[in-house]
Amino acid sequence: MCEFGTYSCGFFLILQDKLQNAINVMKRIITALIIIIASLTAYAQMPGFGKKPSAATWKSRIEMTGDKSGKLILTMTAGKGWHIYGFDVEAGGPKAMTADFSKSTGIEFKGELTPSVAPVKTLDELFGINVTYWEGKVVFTRDFIVTDAAKAKILGTITYQGCNGDECQAPKKYNVSILVGSAGSAKK
Repeated sequence: MCEFGTYSCGFFLILQDKLQNAINVMKRIITALIIIIASLTAYAQMPGFGKKPSAATWKSRIEMTGDKSGKLILTMTAGKGWHIYGFDVEAGGPKAMTADFSKSTGIEFKGELTPSVAPVKTLDELFGINVTYWEGKVVFTRDFIVTDAAKAKILGTITYQGCNGDECQAPKKYNVSILVGSAGSAKK
């Protein structure tokens, strides 16, 4: 029983009840905050979190067309809203695409890298110069013959730059490494 009388005792019981309710609400808030922080921490660990989307993705493979002849196949898919500049870009603008396969061994390339679709040719208002570019999916091919099966390996680098309506990414590199004697798998 309360020592201060019934009126005072009732006041303290109500105060104690309100305090207990406040503590329960705080426990729920703290639990919710812990769950939110744990979820954000887990999400931040996911691959790609916080990274800008890539202007393009690449895949590479070979297709043997004969005992000693084959075709290098590079598939580029520009990201949604992105365009990838082509091989023909005037000076003073974005980085033109380049393809260097000079470190390949045991093979001899025939011809140049050929795209499946012609690039768009236009005057780029941002740079004020004529440019070529691709959007969407483009398959590049290049024929080769095997000159030394024991050393046959395709090594190369594609350097490219992509822009969308808001930004241009710094030039990127896609490295190709394929053993010609293998099933045509590519190291990305």
